Amino acid sequence: MIAELDLQRAFSRVRGFTTNTPLIGDTFLNDLWDCEVYLKCEQKQSIGAFKIRGAANFALQLSKEERHKGLVTHSSGNHAQAVAFMAHQLNVKAFVVMPNNSNKQKIKNAEKWGAEMFLCEPTIDARIETANAIAEDRGSTIIPPFDHEWIVAGQATSAMEIIAEYGDLDYIITPLGGGGLLAGSTLAAHYFSPQTKVVGAEPKEASDGYDGFKSGTRVTNVNANTIADGLRTTVGKVPFEIIKAHSDDIWLAEEEHIIPWMYRIWSETKIIIEPSCAVPFAAMDVQKEKLKGKKIAVIITGGNVDLQNKP
Repeated sequence: MIAELDLQRAFSRVRGFTTNTPLIGDTFLNDLWDCEVYLKCEQKQSIGAFKIRGAANFALQLSKEERHKGLVTHSSGNHAQAVAFMAHQLNVKAFVVMPNNSNKQKIKNAEKWGAEMFLCEPTIDARIETANAIAEDRGSTIIPPFDHEWIVAGQATSAMEIIAEYGDLDYIITPLGGGGLLAGSTLAAHYFSPQTKVVGAEPKEASDGYDGFKSGTRVTNVNANTIADGLRTTVGKVPFEIIKAHSDDIWLAEEEHIIPWMYRIWSETKIIIEPSCAVPFAAMDVQKEKLKGKKIAVIITGGNVDLQNKP
């Protein structure tokens, strides 16, 4: 179990590499659902996504010798950028594995920070095998995208900022992919705001987290077929145990509602969000009766959209 002190240390550790992102309120969502909604704008991070939090917390706990042998990761996009950025900041090499069908803007962003790129087949096994081979060949350290205590503790810092600003929330709602953000947010509420419920939102076409949460057994064999590219992976072992023990629920979003909600957020709030970030809104709309009169924070996980190839 990740302890309260681990989160506090992570919060202090990453401060020089992350932004305390704004909470935006007073949007059309308040009237739509008869509640008070705040948007935690993680697209304002230097890499345009929350993933910098976990990557920073991990990289900064490596020894100088480990860092100088290079950082390796595999990712569909935002974590790749985070590791590339951290390597650039620490003046070390990054080796990044991404699926060959990744968002082109996310590939460009990782390259921008000087990462050496390796494109692979769009499967989890291919990603892991390629990253492992690179790490073994170069003696480098793999920074996993979500399935590690250091990553979870780093991701928790977003919810910690929310709680520090608004300690009387009824809900914190996050997208659910690999589970690092939901697990971290769950622990932040568990330790610092126990009255706050933490809910994950997942595409129905990638519902391994929902199925595992309901059954109590982690699901690993889902063939994700969702436009929400950041949520196509299965929930990791470490996040799953935390989510199972402490999260309050997981809500599903219908696939055909994700992109309309993304465009609606763009239009109504002037905030650019990725398809993955639209999943909570699509899921919340189904659960709107539970939201009436509540005070809610939704974590906007990123804004790295390929505008030349819109969904």
